[in-house]
Amino acid sequence: MKYFKFLLFLLPLVSLSQKKFDNLREQLVKSKTLGYEYVYAYENNYAVFRTFKGKMGLIDTTGNVVIKPTYEYIYNKEELKNLYEVGNTVNKKFKRGYIDRKGNIRIPLEYDDIFHLDKNLIRVSKNNKTGVVDTLNKIILPLKFDFIMDHGAIIYAQSNNIVDIFDFSGKQLTNYKAKDIDYFTDDRSIVTLQNNDTFIINNEGKSILDPIKNHRFEKVIDSDSYIILNTISNKKGLINSKGEYTIECKYDDITNHKSFFIVKDKNKFGLVTKNDAILKTVIYDGIYPVNYKEDNLFQNQLLAKKDNLEGIINPFLENDIIPIRYKDVDDFSDYYIVTTVENKNGLFSENGDRIISEDYEFYNVAPDKIFATKNNKKYLLTITGKTYSEIEIPVDEFAKNGPFSKGFAKSNFQIFKNGNKYGVISNKNEIVVACEYDAIKNIYSTSEFIVKKDNKYGVVKAKNEIKLEIKYDSYQIIKEYIRFDIKNPKTKKAYMINYSSDY
Repeated sequence: MKYFKFLLFLLPLVSLSQKKFDNLREQLVKSKTLGYEYVYAYENNYAVFRTFKGKMGLIDTTGNVVIKPTYEYIYNKEELKNLYEVGNTVNKKFKRGYIDRKGNIRIPLEYDDIFHLDKNLIRVSKNNKTGVVDTLNKIILPLKFDFIMDHGAIIYAQSNNIVDIFDFSGKQLTNYKAKDIDYFTDDRSIVTLQNNDTFIINNEGKSILDPIKNHRFEKVIDSDSYIILNTISNKKGLINSKGEYTIECKYDDITNHKSFFIVKDKNKFGLVTKNDAILKTVIYDGIYPVNYKEDNLFQNQLLAKKDNLEGIINPFLENDIIPIRYKDVDDFSDYYIVTTVENKNGLFSENGDRIISEDYEFYNVAPDKIFATKNNKKYLLTITGKTYSEIEIPVDEFAKNGPFSKGFAKSNFQIFKNGNKYGVISNKNEIVVACEYDAIKNIYSTSEFIVKKDNKYGVVKAKNEIKLEIKYDSYQIIKEYIRFDIKNPKTKKAYMINYSSDY
């Protein structure tokens, strides 16, 4: 299998019940009698809590304890309605299993690692061997493999450097002694044998296109198109299931995008159809998708680079959508494109209509709002269709506050500075954090901010609501929570990050 690592930052849409839980969580954590260090992982009307003794349990939406805090670890997963991964130290070794909401053991706590796959299957590992069981602890694949992963409706299992695939009932679909089997695309996959020969199979494990001498299949495009490499010339082309070349092996690289292909030849890029008809001549220094989302308006727009400048092209139009003359071109929503010339920003629509000239420097942006500066003045710009309006903001300075994308950040709020103090203004043109702090940091573009005052730290929410008293000496952001510390007396406080946006 090919292994991919993804770093995903998910900001969920929060339901009314989630907001109620957020309020309950604050009450529980503040309670001095309950002794909860933090409460998190709210799914299916239940949440995990951890005590200051390092034990975890489960509560419902009213705060009633459903599973007592007897475990060192509990994972509440949305897809598992009545099943919880738990962990405890057994004979000085940390072991994992599953229990139901009544505390009944469904999968014994005897495994070194467990992982929920799909269709109620659990991957289990012990003593460096891996297998699969269902949620009733029925064996699907025995505990004998070196590695197991699922993708789609297929289980990939590797043992002694041999990969085979199985269906979710445990039925073996291949027996090729393969070195590698790719994930399926359109019910097709590439198999690589121990001698590095490759061929194409369907999702039943049957061969549909045999190995071709001095060639290697590189990628499945769809059920009848495959990128293939000539291992002698080191050139790529496109072949169908009948073994017919629709693009001869003549390009250094081929990448599919929608209904056409980005091709590379002698470090230059162009666009062709699947039958090798030229859409854009191979003259560009680079061609990339403007936006990788499937549901935006940039379906046929591509960012093109030439002579260290950027623009937007459409493979089916002769003229450029945005001329290739800008230092940077970047999308900041599903509708607009930001251009940069000499560190000044402008705005185009997705069709290349000019909306804002490159007179501003953009700071924080949202789908139709932009904080910007021009001629040492600060503005809030509002975009309406293909026009915009500006409101001057009477502050001394806008602060840069990452994460940045080509110079601007995506947020509904802007940190500003007057004199030597900082505050926050929203894109509704409201001061939401008073200008009285020595420093301010936005927490992951949420409506909450870490503030510093008189060398102490705390948390303030939009509308100037203090969420954590400003009394801590230091802080550290650790994924889903922030740890605040007091040096003397030594005190630690875990503050859970709230991704809801109820401002």
